[in-house]
Amino acid sequence: MNETWNQILAACVPILCLLITAGGAYAVALLRRETAKVEKQLDNETAAKYIQMATDAVAQAVAYTSQTYVDTLKKQGAFTKEAQLEAFRKSRDKVMEILSDTAVGVLMQIYGDFDVWLNTKIEQVCIETKILPEGKPSGTE
Repeated sequence: MNETWNQILAACVPILCLLITAGGAYAVALLRRETAKVEKQLDNETAAKYIQMATDAVAQAVAYTSQTYVDTLKKQGAFTKEAQLEAFRKSRDKVMEILSDTAVGVLMQIYGDFDVWLNTKIEQVCIETKILPEGKPSGTE
């Protein structure tokens, strides 16, 4: 009987090794797939965090420039094209003061050309916050 068990075990060992190897490979593949999902989710959350941070920085910078520079010039009737360009530059500089180098780096990875994104976002916020003399937001005449 011992001889029979030895033959059965000798026949089963290669099969067990094959099953363990296949199971291990499956487990590794499953672990890699789940890890990739978690990394993608973290990347999306990180991207969303930095995009929101940058959007808030632009809104703050435009509001700051409006209060400290634009409003005064408008009251004096001196808000010329050159003054508009200066206001844009001041807003852009303020955004760069607010954002960290890490945030700028992440946004460069997301958008490719951070300068284009920033310039466009400043223009967007300016348009969204623009108030007509009658007190109506622009576009609601």
